[in-house]
Amino acid sequence: MSKRSKIVEKILEKNHREYMDDADAAEEHLKERSTVEDETYKIPKKPYHTKVESKNLFGCQMITFNDVEDAERMVIYIHGGGYVNEIRLPHISFCDRLAKKINACVFSPIYPLAPNHTYEETYEIVEKLYNHLLTTGKPIIIMGDSAGGGFSAAFCEYLAVKDMPQPENLILISPWVDMSMSGDYDDVEYDPMLGIEGAREIGKAWAGDLDTKDYKVSPLFGEVDKLPKTTIFVGTHEIIYPDIVEFYNKLHDNGVDAELIVGDEMSHVYPLYPMVPEAKEAFNRIVEILLE
Repeated sequence: MSKRSKIVEKILEKNHREYMDDADAAEEHLKERSTVEDETYKIPKKPYHTKVESKNLFGCQMITFNDVEDAERMVIYIHGGGYVNEIRLPHISFCDRLAKKINACVFSPIYPLAPNHTYEETYEIVEKLYNHLLTTGKPIIIMGDSAGGGFSAAFCEYLAVKDMPQPENLILISPWVDMSMSGDYDDVEYDPMLGIEGAREIGKAWAGDLDTKDYKVSPLFGEVDKLPKTTIFVGTHEIIYPDIVEFYNKLHDNGVDAELIVGDEMSHVYPLYPMVPEAKEAFNRIVEILLE
């Protein structure tokens, strides 16, 4: 673990969100978010490597990166935030750099969030986007972090159920694969960001009338044998580390071409951290995989 990563972890610990640990606090956070979550997202003003735009596509605000005709690949990036918090600058910066490095057009939906919305609307939006990208004939990559990683995996399981083509690659960064938080987390040494009780409560809001163990919100419990080449990043300082390892083992046991990259003593979504050596290594590995 690098010195910079230790500093980041201390910052994360200092800013730990109480609502991740406590169901009542999670309910209060959901109430607060319900008043602002449908506002239009404004792209942060900063220098970018590509053309970054906000568009209305398929009934959803969409942030696009490098939306040019000569883009060689199409990427759908589903941001994290526990299905309740909006996209943030690290997501924007990551997508911008990735679009430049692999000459891809990246689409990041500003999808409807809990508690005002459930998984259903986002499935509809992403399916329409995916069908549109299929018509381009270009390689498609689906990827996401945290909640967005969980959605990305579940969406690929959904594609398999519908007998639709899979993307060329599935990249998952600390994916939330069990929304019910029903695993055994006693052996997790430390997590400065996440919790169990609050996550369960937020998960129920996003799942709506669906059982939180349904594959559409918890891909750990779905059929995985038809998933595409899958790369998963996770840190050992994550409460959901055991769930992610279990998901990887399920992929491996079902013959999926899968790779698990473990960041020793790294925290949740570490590949998105700015100015951290381990994040740079993870980013370079993702670029290497997508350029193969």
